[in-house]
Amino acid sequence: MFGITVNDVIGVYEQLKDRYELVLTTTSALDEGFTIDCPILVGKANGRIIELYEDGGMFIMDVMDAEQTMGTHWHPFDVKNAVDDIVEFMEGKAHYEMRPFKLV
Repeated sequence: MFGITVNDVIGVYEQLKDRYELVLTTTSALDEGFTIDCPILVGKANGRIIELYEDGGMFIMDVMDAEQTMGTHWHPFDVKNAVDDIVEFMEGKAHYEMRPFKLV
């Protein structure tokens, strides 16, 4: 699980950018209250948002509703798992246990 780098986030984006509408930006550009500034991959589909970034040598993946008040979070093990998770998200094939996580 450890050993993931920002280059892996960029690699996931490179694998999927021609198949789906994904944006590679930075956490500071999103202005969502991140305490780190790093590359982040963002996708939107089916009224939800997915974000993938690296912190502490791990992938961090968040899925949230469009209002960003409900969501879930996990750590894909490697690039293949991250790619698979994003494909499932973008194609509407995944089910998520969403919980409140941000103040309105």
